[in-house]
Amino acid sequence: MKTELFIARRIISGSQDKSKLSRPIVVISLASIILGVAIMLITVSVITGFQDGIRSKVIGFGSHIQITKNGLNSSMESSPILIDQDFYPDLEERKEVKKIQPFGYKPAILQAFRDSVSFNLNQKDTARSSLDILGVVFKGIDEHYDWSFFEDKMKDGRVIDFDSLNNEVMISEQIANLMGYKVGDKCDAFFIRDNSGPKKQKFDIVGIYNSGFEEFDKKLIFTQLNHIQKLNDWGVRTFLTLADTCINGKFALKGITSGGTKSYQYDWGLGYQREEYYVLSPVSQDLKLISTDFEITPLDSRRKAVSVPDTAFASIRYTAKCECNEETLSEVQYVSSEKIITPFGSLNIKNGTGTHHLYTGGFEVIIHDWNDLEKLNEIIYEEIPYDLKTTPITEMHRDIFAWLDLLDMNILIVIVLILIVSLINMITSLLVLILEKTNMIGILKALGGRNQTIRRIFIFNALFLLSRGLLWGNIVGLGLLLFQHFTGFFTLNAEVYSLDTVPVNFNLLHIFLINGLTIIVCFIILIIPSFLVTKINPIKAIRFD
Repeated sequence: MKTELFIARRIISGSQDKSKLSRPIVVISLASIILGVAIMLITVSVITGFQDGIRSKVIGFGSHIQITKNGLNSSMESSPILIDQDFYPDLEERKEVKKIQPFGYKPAILQAFRDSVSFNLNQKDTARSSLDILGVVFKGIDEHYDWSFFEDKMKDGRVIDFDSLNNEVMISEQIANLMGYKVGDKCDAFFIRDNSGPKKQKFDIVGIYNSGFEEFDKKLIFTQLNHIQKLNDWGVRTFLTLADTCINGKFALKGITSGGTKSYQYDWGLGYQREEYYVLSPVSQDLKLISTDFEITPLDSRRKAVSVPDTAFASIRYTAKCECNEETLSEVQYVSSEKIITPFGSLNIKNGTGTHHLYTGGFEVIIHDWNDLEKLNEIIYEEIPYDLKTTPITEMHRDIFAWLDLLDMNILIVIVLILIVSLINMITSLLVLILEKTNMIGILKALGGRNQTIRRIFIFNALFLLSRGLLWGNIVGLGLLLFQHFTGFFTLNAEVYSLDTVPVNFNLLHIFLINGLTIIVCFIILIIPSFLVTKINPIKAIRFD
């Protein structure tokens, strides 16, 4: 083996003679290897970096896995599920899970305050028209929300404050530009509610972000989850008041329930019934009303309560006897929703606060490693109740991830084409070198050299060339990638690519695979032209000039 290496080194050192035919061929082969390796490294790094960049933005607006109510729901409006679940927040104890957070969605229409926006540009006043209305989706989140994605994307203001209940929202720069909003403004949003028409609500804009991902920037607005809980009528709320009519000549309390399925039943102390009125007895008492909504079915039997019940209380104190009639009804004074002055005495009411805060639209699960997505999705699905389902991010945004998967094909095509070009150049270089060293091959054969020994000489020669190409190819490729990583010199149009700079991804496994694949493929292919040595006749080779 030492003999073959020695002769191979001598051939390489002797190839410095520029009059040799092989010299330009070797230079071209070396250059093709350097460029090929550098291009493969850059291609894999940029494409995988682009995939990671887009993937992180999609996950930043959602999560790796969403846990939602089972069933068909094609709208953006969330279906309610109880926050109190066995898996929440215990799921965070799994080492693969970074965070689990509740969320909810509610579509809305924004209305602009003005038809035009004035601003100063180059010391000149400029007017720009804005949209009158814009369809958006409000995303409700709570204090557990992971804001790390938005740390470098805030353009103005701050994120939502969760220290108290408020009407703060965080909008995108794209929405702000379209509607003429800025931090500190108030925005009007109209929400469509079942059978009750649109509901208008004002919000305070406290932050403006720009992720560069138009698909999400143009529609998502962040606010506190409690707004979504109320607007979606999750749970029920129970009210009590004095009825404005007499029942059998007596005063009566009326129960009023809102939210849920609108099919309500009331428990005045004797179990759930449809009766919403309670006739007062002439004795002072403290009364409790429990109400909730029930399933809507063709038959009344075997109906189940849907929401967590809410409770209202009434304290009735008699100071005089009084029969209910038109005259006494006219004497009733409604001081507030919780205090009523009646002819028979006082009526103090404590209405229910509602159970909407016990519900959420779903849970977002953020994991540490993307490679654990499929495995963890199956594990979580087995742990959650039967009426819930899991949806990985790859299914929520199939079109985006299908597009990202197509980029893997681009990587494969580039690597195959570059390897083919490099192999052709190396094979050509080896064949030319064998042709040039035909005389030497004849002498070695005449001296007793075996075909296998002579083949090794030329294979080692090619491997020396390959090693130089790999060394300089890695230096050039990784050098350019490091330059881009630290400087961001090469930029992109964020409106087209959703990223503002060319992304790079340093993955040691990819680097080793590219170098290893190049060495293995080239070594296997180079064995084929080396068989030409066995066909050379030593006598003719010695005479060859």
